[in-house]
Amino acid sequence: MNQPRLLPVLFALLALALLASCSRSTFEPHELQGSPAMVADNGQPRLWVLSKQEERRMVGIGRGRQASGWRTDTFFHFRVQAFDPAAARLLWEQTVLTLGDPAASGSTSRVLGSASGGRLLGQQGDRVWLLVDGQPIALSADDGERIADVARIEQDNPALKGLLPVEAQFYGFDRGLMFMSTDGRRFVIRGSTFKAEPYAPPAPVAQKPLLKANGSPVIVPLRAVGREPARQVHLGGQWLGLYSEKEAADASDDARGEHLRWPYTVIDEGGLARRGFWRARIERVQRFEENFERLEALAPVADAPFFLNGRFLENMATGQPLVLDAPASVLVWHRTRIDREGRLALARVGADLRPLWTAELPLSESGTANPVQFWVLPDRVVAMGNLETSVDGISGRAPRLVSVALADGSWRAWDMAKGAAVP
Repeated sequence: MNQPRLLPVLFALLALALLASCSRSTFEPHELQGSPAMVADNGQPRLWVLSKQEERRMVGIGRGRQASGWRTDTFFHFRVQAFDPAAARLLWEQTVLTLGDPAASGSTSRVLGSASGGRLLGQQGDRVWLLVDGQPIALSADDGERIADVARIEQDNPALKGLLPVEAQFYGFDRGLMFMSTDGRRFVIRGSTFKAEPYAPPAPVAQKPLLKANGSPVIVPLRAVGREPARQVHLGGQWLGLYSEKEAADASDDARGEHLRWPYTVIDEGGLARRGFWRARIERVQRFEENFERLEALAPVADAPFFLNGRFLENMATGQPLVLDAPASVLVWHRTRIDREGRLALARVGADLRPLWTAELPLSESGTANPVQFWVLPDRVVAMGNLETSVDGISGRAPRLVSVALADGSWRAWDMAKGAAVP
């Protein structure tokens, strides 16, 4: 066969080979959905993360040896990843749902699912409930295998067939999957089966009003929107404040004891505040019929460290600063620099106010729009947030999981975008 006749054959074989490969795909980075959740797996903590990943798949069009072109199909994969929070390593991954165009053919393919989202709801026993694209799904806490969905719920509750809502706003969690049927009734699924029972919201816990000695109500100051930094703690038998000079001046103006009783009433200079340690005396005061305590004689602690945007790590169960023992100490969040190169850091500070260790983490400083979430385990702090970068004027944001040992501040991290450990 001569060369002119050979070329068409080679092109035909090449086209056939491309079509035989079926498709070529490109994947976007994982996009986190809702908040991560710490799940108990046979007594072991596992951090679950729900994500959405876009896939663009090039599909060959044509019959036999006649290649007419390519079609782009778009898919959205919702996946649950389970991590060992101590090691910051991926244990397993399950695809929960994939959305795409089931009617794609020829050169036409619709983009379906781009506006769909999901979130983890909560754990009840050995099952974890989540919502994806407005659909309730239960996964096994052990390995993420699907154990229930709309079809299973309708199978176990024939009277509810066709009555489960298709919008996420009608689902919730209260020690089980809670939902409102499309005819306006409330149900909850609890226990070892998937039987739905009528749901009644728990009665609100009556709060006893705070009263003064004369019987008049105590006026509690309003909180600001968002989380206030924890800046007061009792450590080693002493009261300590972590304040800038301006904040300390405000805290010392405590004639009525409000700054001691409600620490959030002290002004907050924000993320650029340079904070150091202050000591104060707690004085008991009697005014008319009232007895209360207030801060007296705030004074800076000489030679103590300063922290940019310093604040104490809190015990999430109480909202108070977490106090560690052996040795007695507290944990201080802070940032390394004020600019975009700054990183989130964690320091363990002893009762003598000297750092036992300081760990600079591969995370950017938290903010109200993108807060760092954290969990406290018996021997470590687990944090999840973003590392923000700017290369050649292009901004990037990579979610990362970081595990910090309380003993020495050593850390391990996982890059969620790359799916690999951080060096």
